[in-house]
Amino acid sequence: MPTSHPTHRSIPQKIAIVAAVMGSVAGTLTGIMTWANTGFSEIFLPNWGISFLKAVFVLLPFAFLLMGLFDKLLSRIMPGLAPMKLRIVLGLIMAVIMQSLMAVITAGTEGGFGDMAVLRELWLNAFITAFPVGLVLALVLTTTVRPWLLAMLRA
Repeated sequence: MPTSHPTHRSIPQKIAIVAAVMGSVAGTLTGIMTWANTGFSEIFLPNWGISFLKAVFVLLPFAFLLMGLFDKLLSRIMPGLAPMKLRIVLGLIMAVIMQSLMAVITAGTEGGFGDMAVLRELWLNAFITAFPVGLVLALVLTTTVRPWLLAMLRA
């Protein structure tokens, strides 16, 4: 019978699990954002691949650090708030911040950074299209997946 307590895992297993979670989030959101701006045209796969790699290797490691900092900050600012409510607030904040940054990465990959009007339009389109999915992902991550991952990494 499976338990909710994470079992002891080797370091390579822990790295693989964290990478799978990060890759799933980055792949889903950058895929939606790329599709929002290019459709499934001939440039979709190359643009998605570049955005995905930038998100996984640059943005998501930063996101995990940022999430930890915001978690501590929220705990200090709102000490009386129940842990689940703190996780929901954290999820809302992280959804806005991380999707904003992923949308910049995706828009920059697709349109470059030379024309700010084009960048802004691509960013807004990517952000608005992916936000519902990203919000659900962020709430699931902060309320269920992150606590499990932290317990697994500590085990």
